[in-house]
Amino acid sequence: MLAIIIPVNVYLLGGIILFTFLTGFLLRKGQIKSLNKKVLELENEMLSNHADILELQKEKAGLELRLKEHHIPVIPITSKDDSANAKLSDISKRKMSQQTGSSGKN
Repeated sequence: MLAIIIPVNVYLLGGIILFTFLTGFLLRKGQIKSLNKKVLELENEMLSNHADILELQKEKAGLELRLKEHHIPVIPITSKDDSANAKLSDISKRKMSQQTGSSGKN
C-alpha cells in the first residue's frame, strides 16, 4: 500500500475539470464560428461568380443568335476555277519573258 497520503479536494478537482472543459468548449466554438463565416463568404463568392458566368453565357447566346440572323455573304479568297489559275500563270509567264527580253535589248 501507499505510504504517502495525498489530500485531494474533490470540489477543487471538479472545478478545474469544469473550467478546462468550458475553456476548450469556448475556444472550439470560436474556431467553428470563424470557419463557418469563411465558408459562407466563399459560398457567396461562388454564387456571384456563377451568376456572372451565366450572365456572360446569356450575352454570348444573344450575340450568336443575332449573328445567325444576319446573312453575311462569304467570299472565298481562293477561286475554284482552274481556268483562272491557268490565265494567271500565262500572264506571269508573259511578264517574265517581257522583263528578260527588255533587259537583254539594253
